[in-house]
Amino acid sequence: MLALLALLLLPGLLVVRAPWTAVPLLSLTFWIASWWWLPSMGRTRLLGAFLLAFGLAALLRLARLDASRPSWPALIALAAALLRACVGLAAGSGLALDPTAAQLMVWHDGLPATYVPLREAGSFGAHPHGLDAIAADVALLAGLPASRALALAGAAARGLWAIGLYMFLGRLLTPGAAATGTLGASAVVSLLEVVDRGGDASSFLAVGFALAAAGLLSTGRSRAAAVAAGAFAGAGAMTGPAVATALLALAVIAAVASRRGRFLLAAAAALVTAAPFLVRVGLSLARG
Repeated sequence: MLALLALLLLPGLLVVRAPWTAVPLLSLTFWIASWWWLPSMGRTRLLGAFLLAFGLAALLRLARLDASRPSWPALIALAAALLRACVGLAAGSGLALDPTAAQLMVWHDGLPATYVPLREAGSFGAHPHGLDAIAADVALLAGLPASRALALAGAAARGLWAIGLYMFLGRLLTPGAAATGTLGASAVVSLLEVVDRGGDASSFLAVGFALAAAGLLSTGRSRAAAVAAGAFAGAGAMTGPAVATALLALAVIAAVASRRGRFLLAAAAALVTAAPFLVRVGLSLARG
């Protein structure tokens, strides 16, 4: 849990003007993208170095009191996220969580080239493994089995879905109404998940990224918001491209209809974030 908490807080905590609800999504965007952008091996050393540097910088920021307290709607959204995470963790043993990809990433201490020896040969990096990347990081940091780390990552993915929903509703409603709606939706989805034992954790995480990106794009108030939206979209593409792309397309259509922009900047940020992954996808399609 401490390893997962560190990954959720850092480096998002260092983004000075980021609201508290955006911190975990910013952090996971960095960690997911870093699997494709940074060297394929020696992941454990990179994790240690990055977390040490980010932790020291975060302590300096907190010591200077360069951070605002979360508002009460944000605290309600956090409660909704904790509800979703707890339900996901409790139901994790009954859900179909395949630890194959995360296990390979742990064994290689980096991004493997193929699925051998656990599956038939195929390009590993050309498939969306955002949730598996987080699980592998937790396993490498805490020394947990990949299956247990994946259960923890899946619980966090469900919680981040609630955070993304709050960020999206917050652009349409008042903060209080957005928080209330998020809590109500989380309770309903959690109840359905307990009854049906269903729900794909990767899809929840991809939807969370897409909703957060849609909320930021729908306002178009600043360049920083556009860049963050693009980064979220890129991370969503590396987690569950079909789901993330569909929801983001709807948000873009709605934003274009209202003549709000900075879409080129957001698109550029998305392409940069997911560039190595998209290149692998293109090469895999060319070979196939």
